[in-house]
Amino acid sequence: MTRKWIYPVLLTGLFALLIRLSLPAGCVYGSTTDWLSQHTALAETIRTAMLEQKTLLPTYLSLGGGSNGFQFSYYGYLRPDILLGCLLPAVSMYKIVIAYALGGYLLSVLLFYLLLRRHNLSGFDSFMGSVLFLTASCFFHTHRQLMFVNYMPFLLLALLAVKKSPRRMPALLPLWMLLICLHSFYYAPACFVVIGWYWAWLSGKYFFRPWFVSCALGGFMAFALLLPTGLSILEHRRASTSGDAGLATFFEDFQSLLYSSYGLGVTLIVLYLVILGVAIRKYRAISLTFLLLFLWGGISYLLNATLYARAKILMPFLPLLLLHCALILSDLKNGRERWQLWPFPLLFAVIFRYLHKSYWTLVLTDFIFLLAVVLLAMAVSEERAEASEGVTSMPGSRLRYLLSRFAFLCLLIIPCLFFLRSASKEEFVTQADMDAALDKPALALYTDSLYRYDSLVHPLVNGNREASSVRSKSSMYSSVYSNEYSQVYYDYLKTPVQINNRLAILTANNPFLLNFMGVRYLETSPSHVPAGYRVLWEDGKTAVSENTSVLPTAYLTTDTMTDTLFNRIKGWEQAEALTRTTVIPESEADASTISGKVSTKNADGWHTEIRYYQPLWSSKEIPATVQLTTTGDIKNRSYDLKVSRDSTVTLTFKQPIQKQLLLLKFDVVNHTGKAVTITINGVKNKLSAPSAAYPNGNEAFQYQFLASAEKELTKLKIKLPKGHYTLRNIRFGLLDASVFQEKSWNSVESLDTEKNEILACRASTDEDTWFVTSIPMQKGMTLFVDGEKTDLVTVNTAFAGARLTAGEHEIRLCFDPPGMKAGIWISMLAGIVWLSLLIFQHFHANKERH
Repeated sequence: MTRKWIYPVLLTGLFALLIRLSLPAGCVYGSTTDWLSQHTALAETIRTAMLEQKTLLPTYLSLGGGSNGFQFSYYGYLRPDILLGCLLPAVSMYKIVIAYALGGYLLSVLLFYLLLRRHNLSGFDSFMGSVLFLTASCFFHTHRQLMFVNYMPFLLLALLAVKKSPRRMPALLPLWMLLICLHSFYYAPACFVVIGWYWAWLSGKYFFRPWFVSCALGGFMAFALLLPTGLSILEHRRASTSGDAGLATFFEDFQSLLYSSYGLGVTLIVLYLVILGVAIRKYRAISLTFLLLFLWGGISYLLNATLYARAKILMPFLPLLLLHCALILSDLKNGRERWQLWPFPLLFAVIFRYLHKSYWTLVLTDFIFLLAVVLLAMAVSEERAEASEGVTSMPGSRLRYLLSRFAFLCLLIIPCLFFLRSASKEEFVTQADMDAALDKPALALYTDSLYRYDSLVHPLVNGNREASSVRSKSSMYSSVYSNEYSQVYYDYLKTPVQINNRLAILTANNPFLLNFMGVRYLETSPSHVPAGYRVLWEDGKTAVSENTSVLPTAYLTTDTMTDTLFNRIKGWEQAEALTRTTVIPESEADASTISGKVSTKNADGWHTEIRYYQPLWSSKEIPATVQLTTTGDIKNRSYDLKVSRDSTVTLTFKQPIQKQLLLLKFDVVNHTGKAVTITINGVKNKLSAPSAAYPNGNEAFQYQFLASAEKELTKLKIKLPKGHYTLRNIRFGLLDASVFQEKSWNSVESLDTEKNEILACRASTDEDTWFVTSIPMQKGMTLFVDGEKTDLVTVNTAFAGARLTAGEHEIRLCFDPPGMKAGIWISMLAGIVWLSLLIFQHFHANKERH
């Protein structure tokens, strides 16, 4: 092995060791939260859509009732590992994702080492800087939020290209910028800023023109992805749930820089070097810029497109930060600059803010260790001027050299420990859990395109999984979603909120939801098959059941009410109204389409069949771990609960409930900083902790329990979490189970779809009627009736529908994502311009040689 390969080999070995030590036995390299439920699940779903639709840009995914595919493009459209998955369809997508993530991580470390070497740092100095890069806690996201870091190798290739050619546009730079956009368009603006800053660092004012041209070419070549994605984001934009102060945000404890895996996640040695750089003239400006960047949250706020001021957007600055620190460290090691103790009071003031953190002991150890190493380095520092050639080494110089190297290597211990600490906080997926998530029921179903297939088995894990043209799902988990669809799902149909945020639209055992969204096939555990469903298959762990009475995803009806009336009714009655009738715009209503269920005698115009109910209990089983205080009268009773550990309360009805839907609602007041999750008869509601990244605000818990003649409701089994909280405004209601057969509707005949069609059917009616779907309305939809374009109307507040005249009709609902065709043309044109520039540069270079 030649000398120049020693340090890359050592880096590769250290990388393998740290990854091995961070991964528990029997686990897969990925988290049980976002990695499993979003990144790998959507990678599999996107690959399936690519293969089915025979395109690299699927226009439509059968998630969330049916969605613009570009709502999910952040999770893998045109990303190389997904494209590789299309070439290897027999290989599980999660294996390809893991291999690609780890490969990109290692490549980033080696490219950063090369970048340091290009700045004339020695192999040892470059190795030290590269270890700091390798151990940065932000790389935690190679097994959680992939897009936080998966652009890193292409960012480093861009920096290396600029280093090689700082006076003109590097030939391949637009390609690296394109790949940054394809891997993580959210981080692309920050990456482009980093490239521009580095270019200015190298060449001063000459950087702007070639940098701007490179950004334009790289960005425009990605427009096939960026334009339709941007239009989708604008269509479904939502207000930020953040409580940040925006431009007035400050990271006083430098959590944007230190320790956190949602910042850069480096240790005190980096902050020490940046502060020390302020006292060194040639490093002063850059050090001050970095201190401003990591102290003032306003820059993060701007880079996050004013959504919130969060440090995660600063991760692309890691290479420049550590390059800056490596240069200072090299000068200190080689005696060109002096070690100083004056930064330590400032460092202690920073770490004192971590006093009450669970990892305070490790933070304090970091401070003490750094101080000891600096003192040791000061004691054995090398002479400023190197000995001239031929001068005999002074006695002890070899020992001083070894002690100096030892002091510097000691600086790498704490970063490695913090890297392992961050990994130890991850909930890695076990191989058994991964196998269970991928396990498919051994049941061949012909899933009619007019019905859906959902899962109550780990709804978060399965929310984005297995969607295809024949297995449409009502669930989805993406940062871009239809606000109107989410409102129907949670606010109108009263579906329980099961996790910390409402970004995830998850299937739940809610009879209103399952009926309305046409969930004919349902995966559950064998002991939790909902009433109305008949078991088709089970294996002891999972059961697949069918309900033939749910509404299809498209049907005809004259049973309607106006949106004006719908908006006047509240609470459970809105779920009841969507179940019994169809909501249409006031402007489209006439006497022929208004349902007889709408009462002209009632002041509100709506006659509800919900009966408010006060249950009687034959027994109450309350464990001693639940301390209960009751206030208020029988109609407005509140229960203050102090639960010393997770407990179960069982309430048995004096009279079992049959053929009715039991409705239960109560408000939760949380008296602690922890989340409150209450599960009743297997149905879970959660109020997130106030500190959650996207708090769900779910203070009103809603439950619905359907009892049939065969499956009567005899008790409520209530699982309470440890904590202190109050349940108040408790209300029960009853609704006859026949409510699910009350809506008058006629079926349509499914037809094969073609090209960009998402629904094709044949309908026959003897009178003017409404064509109703449970496919969310979105821009890009076009309806053709008998070959003629027909106006679409929003029905049930969020879904596509239309008026039909009497007769037989062929109906085809088409979808073209807004901006996709224009984006493809722009990408092609930008690609041609880039290739033309390459050819011009090639001939110009040949001309100069001759």
